Amino acid sequence: MKDKVVLVTGAARGLGAAVAEHLEAAGARLVRADQSFSDGEGPEKVALDVSSADSWKRCAASVREEFGRLDVLVNNAGISCRADLLTTDDEDFDRVLRVNVWGVWRGIKTFAEDLAAVRGCVVNVGSVYGASTAPASRTSPSSVAYQASKAAVHQITRVAAVELAPRGVRVNAVLPGVFRTALLADLPDAELNRRVQRAPMGRPGEPSELGPVVELLADEAASFVTGALIPVDGGHLAA
Repeated sequence: MKDKVVLVTGAARGLGAAVAEHLEAAGARLVRADQSFSDGEGPEKVALDVSSADSWKRCAASVREEFGRLDVLVNNAGISCRADLLTTDDEDFDRVLRVNVWGVWRGIKTFAEDLAAVRGCVVNVGSVYGASTAPASRTSPSSVAYQASKAAVHQITRVAAVELAPRGVRVNAVLPGVFRTALLADLPDAELNRRVQRAPMGRPGEPSELGPVVELLADEAASFVTGALIPVDGGHLAA
């Protein structure tokens, strides 16, 4: 990863921050992008609303001006909505899909030419809940919008891998299980434990445990790996 230019979206906190920190420690030149950042914080911190085409254009212009290329795009930014199938309203459903699905598609589309120029790669952050259903109760409903969005991210990963392979661009995804992040901070302990116990390892993942898998997929040692969906879930999907 030494001197690779890497853009990580949603990098201000949670899994995105941990992945960015790990890749930087591995020698990459990190561009952290997040909607909480302000313009003018420097070339290594870029304000980015992944649901906005104009914001993606400004981000790309900043990366090209400062670094001249992009080697790795990590589409991590994502949101959720704690509401079930029948109570999720139109606005919340649209908002989740706009960030989680449209944002991934737009990110790949924005940087496809840059990545093809250097035979770079994309790592998307999906979820085990894009391949299985989350437990829910009356007091803690699951998010149908989140689960649908992550299933779409998995399919975008496969489609992009097929379409961009002739141009030398690899596209893969990691599928985190239950991790200790703010995304699940609203769950009562009993509900969080229900999710944790679905995995044979019987514990939540630590954010620091995702970065090494992203690094593996981004590294040239994985040059024959594309279209893969790699669970990082303590055995959740296997069980």
